[in-house]
Order: sequence, then structure tokens, then C-alpha cells
Amino acid sequence: MDSSLPMPFNNAQVEILKLFSQGLSDKQTEELRRVLIAFRFKLLDEHVEKVAATKKLTLAKINKVSKEHHRIPSYQ
Repeated sequence: MDSSLPMPFNNAQVEILKLFSQGLSDKQTEELRRVLIAFRFKLLDEHVEKVAATKKLTLAKINKVSKEHHRIPSYQ
């Protein structure tokens, strides 16, 4: 069997498809889902940290801005 897949799949998608082709129990599928969610959260957390560092944001600044009103009335 040819293990190469035509694109548009990226390497991560190919690896996940290979894993699914082996057949997973419901418990294993749920565990994999949790691992993927944790991985996605880690990537998001790293991105937020990078943006916060780039923009020199602190928790105090974020909390302050979150309490401010920035909407513009639609009648203006």
C-alpha cells in the first residue's frame, strides 16, 4: 500500500489519518481528542504570550482596558 497521500493534506493531517486508519476505540478516540485540545490550547497560549510581550501588555493593563467603554454610537 502506498503510504503517501496527495495534497492538500499537511504532515500533521497525514499522521492523524494514519492513526485513525488503525481503528481506535471510543475511549482512545476521546483520549486523542483531549490530547489534541491540550495541544491546541498550548499553541494558543504561546501565541497570546508572544503578542502580549510584543505589545508590552500586562495583566493590569488588560484588566484596565476591559473595563473601559470603546464603542462608538451608531448615530454619529
